[in-house]
Parts: sequence; structure tokens; C-alpha cells
Amino acid sequence: MTRSIMMGFLKKNALFRMLLIAAMLIGLAIPRQQASAQTYNANTDWFMQGKYGLFVQWLYGGGDMTGDWNTLVNGFNVARFAQQANESGAKYVIFTLGQNSGYFASPNATYDLLTGRTATTTKMSTRDLPMDLYDALAPYGIKLMLYLPARTPSDDPGVGDILGDPAPIYDHLATQDFQAKWESIIQEWSDRYGSKVAGWWFDGTYNNGAQYGKPDISQAYTDYTKAHNFQTFAAAAKHGNANAIVAFDPGLAVDLPMTTHADYITGEQNQLSILPSQANAAPYTRWIGGIQWSETAYQGNDWNSFGLKYTTPYIVDYLSKVTNQSGVLSFGPHVDKTGNINAPQLAQLVAIKNGLLGKGPGVQVTDDADAAFAYAGTWGTSIPSGTGYYSNTGHFTKTPGSYVQYTFNGTNVVWSGVKGPDHGTADVYIDNVLDQSVNLYAANRFVDTEIYSKTGLAPGSHTIKIVARSDKDAASTDYYVEVDRMNVATGMPTVTDDTASGIAYSGTWPTSVPTGTGYYGDTGHFSTTSASYAQYTFTGKSIEWYGVLGPDHGKADVYIDGTLDQTVDLYNAERYIDTLLYTKRNLSAGSHTIKIVVRSDRNASSVGNYVEVDRFNVSQGTPVVTRDDTHPSWNYTGTWLTSVSGVDYYKHTGHYTSTAGSFAEASFTGTSVEWVGKLDADHGKADVYIDGTLDRTVDLYSPNRHTGITVYNKQGLSGGNHTIKIVARSDKNVIATNYYVEVDALIYQ
Repeated sequence: MTRSIMMGFLKKNALFRMLLIAAMLIGLAIPRQQASAQTYNANTDWFMQGKYGLFVQWLYGGGDMTGDWNTLVNGFNVARFAQQANESGAKYVIFTLGQNSGYFASPNATYDLLTGRTATTTKMSTRDLPMDLYDALAPYGIKLMLYLPARTPSDDPGVGDILGDPAPIYDHLATQDFQAKWESIIQEWSDRYGSKVAGWWFDGTYNNGAQYGKPDISQAYTDYTKAHNFQTFAAAAKHGNANAIVAFDPGLAVDLPMTTHADYITGEQNQLSILPSQANAAPYTRWIGGIQWSETAYQGNDWNSFGLKYTTPYIVDYLSKVTNQSGVLSFGPHVDKTGNINAPQLAQLVAIKNGLLGKGPGVQVTDDADAAFAYAGTWGTSIPSGTGYYSNTGHFTKTPGSYVQYTFNGTNVVWSGVKGPDHGTADVYIDNVLDQSVNLYAANRFVDTEIYSKTGLAPGSHTIKIVARSDKDAASTDYYVEVDRMNVATGMPTVTDDTASGIAYSGTWPTSVPTGTGYYGDTGHFSTTSASYAQYTFTGKSIEWYGVLGPDHGKADVYIDGTLDQTVDLYNAERYIDTLLYTKRNLSAGSHTIKIVVRSDRNASSVGNYVEVDRFNVSQGTPVVTRDDTHPSWNYTGTWLTSVSGVDYYKHTGHYTSTAGSFAEASFTGTSVEWVGKLDADHGKADVYIDGTLDRTVDLYSPNRHTGITVYNKQGLSGGNHTIKIVARSDKNVIATNYYVEVDALIYQ
């Protein structure tokens, strides 16, 4: 019998419909073998080790929720969304199955039966969007979880009365009759999805009503003498998958759970600042009342909103601390009606991935067997091959006080090792200061997994030290601590000003550069005397020379380790200060010398022979290069203005346009690129092309102004030369007040 025929039959046969509902509810009341949520649930291991995921409040706020519901659901591009979710580094996605509008992104015959909805009046979509999401996410190893309200949709008139849920729902406790019906609705979805849905996030079971002059509606679920409560609620959600994890939202709180019949806390927050260690001292920070510690927060200015609530350095550092303490964050970006993640927010998510997981360009991976590791105490190395260890090697100890040290040059470091049922605890020191105590216990075994990250270090040399402790988690059977590899972000350079004692000048080099004109450190050396040279010995794998291009500038020969590498023409019709003139990459590890020699010839258009030295940047890996919008390599076509200023702009300059079709284009050499620009209420949209192919449309609208931030990035390019093209579009966000597109800088590596 088809769905429409079945619904018509039930509508015409009211008695049969009533008997069917009664039988359904009686069945729910009959004791059965139930899958229960539990404290210290090993099924949360993947969630904990996933570190962070995406919380998608799809169509929240109603801005995109116009037109036919099935058309909206059918228009969600799961393939593109899954690709972007993978790019973000998220290990799971929590997706709204339905919210207060009363519309649901999946069919549910039980709901329609209980509410008397027919094939023509149903608010259930024809497409099963969660099923399609699973199919798109699974190849990337990303788990799917679902969000649902715990009460009837408040914006769907009459449904509460039909289901026995008194309105206003937050002024009344959920009745037993309603709970029975709601559990049957959830159970249908749970049975259909089975193991394809890894967890559930239930909203609206608040215990904070007193703050708003309302009752504590969580009490409807905490009386376990009644037939329906948190235990049966969780059992309905787990009916199709006993290993699924569930959570119930108490409101805005990161606090002890309302019930032990949950596997993780929702931890909904409007301001991210709380750490797991505030509830339990490190290293035993994972559990709060026996429930997995987690937080939920939006990335923009509200749920499914534009803008960036947190700066990227802040959120990367904060989340690094949370995950080092075995906590989890579910982060909510703006996802439009077609499934596209807001580009500036996706760029921030990629920065989180790079920081926490040691990914991205310029990352150096060092195996535990490398001579750079110094082991002290008792360490074994008999790791079984083919079991997932990086390079099939690993070091382990279970002797308290044994330690390993690793000195590196970089700004981020990630220690990867093993978590498992027989693992202990360790103290992690950065530059001889205790930074974090970590618990390596997990009921399930995770090999070559990220255990600890440290972000935001000053460029230069640092040392990480891992010390085995004498204690362990109560559930662990032993004290193992393992080291498999270190990932270090090596691209951030060490900057040496032209006045540093390590730079040797020979010949004639005056230093009278005008202050306040953009020179690094307000200093500079220059020469017009042929054969005068500047020489600098450094330790690193790449070197960059920054100086000046101008109409009166000449040429210079650049030598690396005594060999002529390149002749640089410094002429340009416009003057550019503190600009990148020369780069040498892929040097061997160790000491090198760069020598810049003033030549006697010059470009035919130049009126002088000036050669200037402003600074040197040394990197231990592939250097990060920042190119200002005023750099001569940019090609601006169409209408572009430059009357912007402010300390938030890179070098206090910027280009902008509001003319559709105007574009900015630049070539670069590297495997990644970032466009630094601006978000604001009067900003439009732009198409970004990489090597002539449209890669993404960027919505630059934000209710709040954000200047000098990454609005687009692209990683994983092949090594070599590439071109980025930014084209202003003729459309904009419906709430934007204008069409501005700004270019502040290009960052590539």
C-alpha cells in the first residue's frame, strides 16, 4: 500500500486509526529489552577523540525558509556539503532533523498518523535528507548525529493539543501521554537509520526555568517511577542503534548532567571560555558526573548566522586546551539552504583543523625513531608492524618519570601516540613549563591519534617534554604512554631586522630612512655603490629578503652559500616599502649564508641604483608569504578604489569595488592560498577562481565588521605556480546593504 493510499485509508477509518494508535502506545508501555544511556560510556570514545564537529541548525531563523518545503529539502547538495565538512576537519555533523517550524527533513509515518496529517497536509519531506547525508559523509569517515526538539514544534499551531503537549510548552511540563507519543515518533526514525545515525541531541528539556520565571520542565523526565522519563526517552533514540549516544539540553550551561541516562552533555554556550578542568582536575577531565564533557556554540553572531564571533587565534587556542583535556566542541557555522558552508567560517574551521591536528601546508612530521627525539628512562620499541603506527614505529613506556624531549622550530606542535584501555597519564611541558596533564585511557584503542596540541607559540625554537606519570584512570589496566610522531607547523618565519648584529654590511650603506613610512621596525639600510654588499648567515630551510621596489632602484645579485642564485631587478614605477624581493626555498637543514651585492647596471626605465635591505625572514620549512594588496603583482581590472585606512588592514591599505565583474588577480607559488579581506553589513559576494576554474562563491556579509581576516582559503594544491582570481558578483545577501568586495592581502605557502 502506498503512503498516500495508506494515509487516505486512515483518514476515512477513524476507528481503525484510534485502535492503531492505542496499540502503538500500549506497545511502548510494555517492558522490553532497552538500550540505555550510561555513565562512562565507551561508545563516546569516538566522540571524544573526534575533538570537534559541525552543529548545523539548518534554516534556523527562517531567512532561507521560503517556498515549497520539498523544493528546499531537495535542493540541499549533500555531496558539496560533505566535501566542505571534510575540508573543515570535523569528525561528525549534528544536523537538524526538525525544529519549531513543524517541518521535518525526513518522512515519519508515525508523526503523520498521530497528528492526523495526510499526504497533502504533511510537513514531512518526501526526501530522506539524513539518509542522503549519511551516504555523502560516510566515505570521509564523518559520523552523522541528529538534532530534535524534545517538545512539539511551537510554531505549528494545534499540534501540541493533538499530541497532548500543553502550550506554551515552556510553561508546562510534558505529559506522560505526550512523552509516549514523542518516543514512538523518535523510535521510527531510530529504527530506520540504525547504525547510520551515531547520536542524538535533544533540545528543550531545560532545568533553568527559574531564571525566567518558568517551571523546571526537566522534572517531567526525572520521575523514574512513571512509565516515561529520560531513560525511556534515551531508549527510544537508541532503539535502532544501541551504540548511539544521546544528550539532553538543560539550557545555557556547562554543568553536571540532569540525568545519568545521557552519554554526553550538550554544554550549550553563548561565550566559549569554560574548560573541562574547571569541573575535574587534570588529567581526569573527560567526565562530568560520569558523562562525556562537551560544549555546543555558534560560530557566527547567532545560530546559522554570518560573521565570526571569535578571532581565529582565540578559538584555535581555546579548542586546543579543551581537546587536550578530552573535551569536545560542536561548532555551528552558517550553512545556506543549498548546503554551502559560509566561506570565511570554513576558512576558520580549516585553521582549527591545522592547529589541532597538525595538518596543512608547511607542516613537518617527525617520526618517533628520528634522532631528534631524546628518550630518558625505560622506553620499548617493539611495535607490531601493520597495526597503524606512523612509519610502523613507536616508543612506549610505563615507568613513572621516564620522558622524551623534542626540540623544534615552529609555532604549533602536535603529539600523536596511542590511547587505549591499558594506557596511563602523562605531563606535557613546553619550554620546561608544565602545560597540561593528559589522560591516555580510552575503552577502545586509537593508534597514531592526536593526543596533545600547542598552538600560537612565538616563532623560533621550542622544546616539548612528555613525562610518564605514576597514576592512571581507574578503568585502565596499565600505565602505558606512547610516542608515535610530532607534527610541527614550521612556516612562520623568524624575522631579523636590518639593524641586527648578525647582518654584515660591506661598502657604503647609509641608514637614514624616514620613520613612519612603512619600513619594518622603522629602520632600513640602502646603497647605490656598486659591489657594496650585505651578508647574513642563518639556520633554516628558507630565506626571504624584504626591501623596497621603486622608480629609482637598481639591480642586485643574490648569492646563497657563495653561489650566484638570482639577479633581482628592483625597478618599479610605483614605490613599495617592506616588500618581498627574493625567496629561496628547500635548503638543506643547517647553516646557510645569503649575500646581496649591488650591481652597476639598472633597468632602462630606472633613474637610480638604490638597493635596500629592510629585513630577512627565516623559516624551518616552507615559508608563509604575505603579499599586500598594493604589491605590483596584483592585477586589478574594472573599478577598484584604494581610499581605505586603519590599523586592522595589512600595512594599512586595501582595494575595494562594488562594480559587478571587476576582478583582482594574482599569481603565486605554493600549495595553499588565503584571501585576506573584510566582512561587513554592506558587503556583497565574490566568485573565486583557482587556475581559471570557479572554486567557491564567498558571501562577505556580516552584521558586524571584521577587517583583516581570511575570507577564503584553498589547500592541497599541487606544488608550483597558480593563479587566484576574485570577481565581484552582481548579487548579494538579501540583508546586505551594498555590494562591496575588498582585497587586503594574499597569504600563500
